[in-house]
Amino acid sequence: MKRRTFLAGSGISIMLPRMESLGQVVETNSNRRLLTIVNHLSFYQPKLIPEQEGGFSQTPTLLNELSEHLEDLKIFSGLDNPAVQNGFGHTPCVGILSGYFNKLQRKNRLSIDQAIADRIGGETRFKSLVFQAGENLNFSQISWDKHGLPVKQIDSPRKIFNLLFQVDENAKAQKQVLAEDRSILDTVLSQAQSMEKRLNHTDRAKLDEYMTSVREVEQTVKRRAYWADRSKPQSDYKIEEFDRKSVDDYVSTLLDLAVLALESDSTRAVTVQIPFWEGFKEPELSGNYHDLSHHGQKPEKIEKLMMLERGILSRISDSLAKMKNRTVGESTLFDQTTTLLTASMGSANSHNFDDLPALVFDSRIQTPGHWRKQDAPMSNLYLGLLQLFAPKQEHFGESTNAFEILA
Repeated sequence: MKRRTFLAGSGISIMLPRMESLGQVVETNSNRRLLTIVNHLSFYQPKLIPEQEGGFSQTPTLLNELSEHLEDLKIFSGLDNPAVQNGFGHTPCVGILSGYFNKLQRKNRLSIDQAIADRIGGETRFKSLVFQAGENLNFSQISWDKHGLPVKQIDSPRKIFNLLFQVDENAKAQKQVLAEDRSILDTVLSQAQSMEKRLNHTDRAKLDEYMTSVREVEQTVKRRAYWADRSKPQSDYKIEEFDRKSVDDYVSTLLDLAVLALESDSTRAVTVQIPFWEGFKEPELSGNYHDLSHHGQKPEKIEKLMMLERGILSRISDSLAKMKNRTVGESTLFDQTTTLLTASMGSANSHNFDDLPALVFDSRIQTPGHWRKQDAPMSNLYLGLLQLFAPKQEHFGESTNAFEILA
């Protein structure tokens, strides 16, 4: 009870955030979290990275999607991965978080998300969780453990939800709950109501907010999982379906699950990868994401690509806003989380694996703005991030020094 409270019913366990009414005091030195988001096909940098260094005065079109968070944002541009060897097609993308790729070897090196997870994941149920918004391709692995082996990347929202809340899909009672138009929260409702009597006003509000969030995400996952496995009827009637090729459907759902995983303290390190789809479908936009990212400087392709990338950044902005509105202990989830947004390629159009962008969100940043670090190793940024969690760390990957993230 000092660490966590569970609600249980029909074999389903719902892990709750800490409650001060139950004596679950948050230790200020142990609740730092990391959210890492990687967009495989990068972003159209002329519309994302400001032309000038320093504070944000004029923001490009894509950056405007993150306007709510500029005071907590530091952008690094021009970064390089000197230990990533060029290979066939997109294969070198596997080295984005480790700063390393040797095309003659199968093993990689430790990735930054796992290096941090090794330091902060010892007290949580999962040391880290890695989500992928699309099919696992042979070049889409980005998280590597200390042995250079791949960390499992989960691409099913339903499996992620069931993993977080210990739902056994093979259990008869649970399968019935999942198949019906009910929430798994219904099975633990009486226990929740009983516990609520012991909570103060602050914790009651927190419990209600958390349970509402769980119910909303669960219903979204169940609805979209239902349609993902079924052929779609031909009709003019538009019904909300889970489409693996949709930014709105897929990325936003995985980001919601990432926020829930951090909020419940199921893990303190979540990585979300946005790979490319063979196609996608959005309002007023359809086409092949990969094809548009390889735009050949054609204005009509760039215009469509910008619509897609605005959608991606808008969903990320929404998730950051949710983290600012969720209280864990004595501060918001956003205040406890460092968020890294980066890309596997500098430009998908030219297939280059340097000139990489990196956006870091942290409420402790003192000087938000843009810093151009032309040809500096990406590992310098990673070392700076690692030192936020392990101050005595002196080296990571190909680092030559550490970037100052918060200064």
